[in-house]
Amino acid sequence: MSTSLTSDFDSSSESDSSLEEKWRLDLIDYFTSYLPVVDGGPFGACFVDELSANSQTNYSDLFVVVDFIVRNGASEDALGSETFRAVEAAIDGCEELVGEGDVDRVGEIIKESGRQGAHPFAVVGDEEARIYYILEDLNPEWGEPYFESVGDGAIKVVLSDVFGNNGEESHGDRVRDTFLTFAPNEKFTLFTFEGGSGTSFRAIHADETVVISASSHEGGDPFAISDDSYQEVEALKGTNALYISSLENAGVDGDPELGVYPFPHAGNVYVIENDPDAMDQTLFIAWYWDFSEMWGEASSVSSRQGSVDLHGDFVARNLGNTVFVELPLDYEFADTSHATPIAAARAVELLSGHPGATAQELKQLVLAETDLLTITVGDTYYDESRGSPTDPDAYISYSEEMTVNVLALP
Repeated sequence: MSTSLTSDFDSSSESDSSLEEKWRLDLIDYFTSYLPVVDGGPFGACFVDELSANSQTNYSDLFVVVDFIVRNGASEDALGSETFRAVEAAIDGCEELVGEGDVDRVGEIIKESGRQGAHPFAVVGDEEARIYYILEDLNPEWGEPYFESVGDGAIKVVLSDVFGNNGEESHGDRVRDTFLTFAPNEKFTLFTFEGGSGTSFRAIHADETVVISASSHEGGDPFAISDDSYQEVEALKGTNALYISSLENAGVDGDPELGVYPFPHAGNVYVIENDPDAMDQTLFIAWYWDFSEMWGEASSVSSRQGSVDLHGDFVARNLGNTVFVELPLDYEFADTSHATPIAAARAVELLSGHPGATAQELKQLVLAETDLLTITVGDTYYDESRGSPTDPDAYISYSEEMTVNVLALP
């Protein structure tokens, strides 16, 4: 095992500091529970702090190193000389916190094989690529957490979604296949996880620009923004990632009177809408068809048809950060979930031509590819006075002409 020890921790950020402190305390508890020594708490805290300082690694990234040590022991061959020297310096720097007779035993415990048995954490993803997250309190009954990578190109794309079990196709499988259909396959590596947008944000530890294709989002109350929503967006801002996020499809039952965007996308979109820094690295996605060729007429407002949920006026307020992505007329899946990976595929192509672009710059490159067109955006809403939710007559169709950014097919 060769471990790269780099730190991207910004100590000036109060929120990052609190997250790092939580990582520190969790890491100390974990290390101490698996390496019991006399009066192990103070030694565990000292060892973790010394290892962080000596290796110049923040606590969240240090988990991978400590986890390897408690599972496999520490050796120069396994950790590399730089990390191994940091381990030895941490032992030497903390030896006064254990009894005199235990100093040698502590060194042996750390350098020999770690404890066997159940493990409350799992590292999910690719540690070498720095695309991974830590799953806490892993229940063995859940089985192995899902992760798959496809491709070996330089550009990293993260897609978290719902994936099928036992060979059953799921939403995530279909969205992944859409990305693979439209992306230049020699230019990317796609990292797919089980989970929503928050999983994508937590998984990115890489410094280079990463593309997030987000067609699945965490659940929650559509009429409330939870604390988790703020934490997730703070995690996004700690990355160099362009967050390409699907909006809701037409016909989802929002509430125009409450003026909120409907489940399941409410939390992230509303926090991002009011956070300029997060918005700088976010694009919201709707979908679009132009029927002019099929109808045998020139392209016009009537032939250019967009589709997205319009409740709460979120789209109208954020037209400058929203892209209507054109889908092929014969494409099997017509919804925002599949427009999103098509936009992500275009971002990969653009990033390959501008390899030094930041996430914020990549967003502007994508917007520069769009055409500003006036289209007809359609939606439906449910009117309970007209019948039950299963009654087609209870749904009212309506549309608005809007001037929007359209990302046309190549």
